Amino acid sequence: MRNGLTIVEVMISLVILGSCLAVISEMGRTAFRNAKESRDFTQAELLAENILAKVQLGIIEMKPTTDVPITNRNNYNDTIEDTGIINNGDSNDVLWLYSIDVNNVGETENLIELGITVTQNPARISNPVRCYLVRWLIVESE
Repeated sequence: MRNGLTIVEVMISLVILGSCLAVISEMGRTAFRNAKESRDFTQAELLAENILAKVQLGIIEMKPTTDVPITNRNNYNDTIEDTGIINNGDSNDVLWLYSIDVNNVGETENLIELGITVTQNPARISNPVRCYLVRWLIVESE
């Protein structure tokens, strides 16, 4: 009768341990990536709601625009984390951009579709998060 483990048994247990550690490591990496994506999408939703409210209040003009930087440098003291221009103020340093779409709905003149798109700057992020909100508004005839 023998006592102890053979080298083959030790090697097999190390292979099993290594495989388990690789799987656990990949699960952690995936969880971290999903948490970051969820955080970014939530922030994009908050920014889109903020822009939408400003358009409805008349702070931002209700006209079609494309890729306007969202910055903390305005008169309303918005302090949303991770927005604004960093470093030297280069356009590649802007973290978030917004666009506004204004369309008439069907044959009516008083009903418009207001669409707000907020996206991470594609110049900074390879797979940017995008949020699109739509509101139908009744506008007064002039």
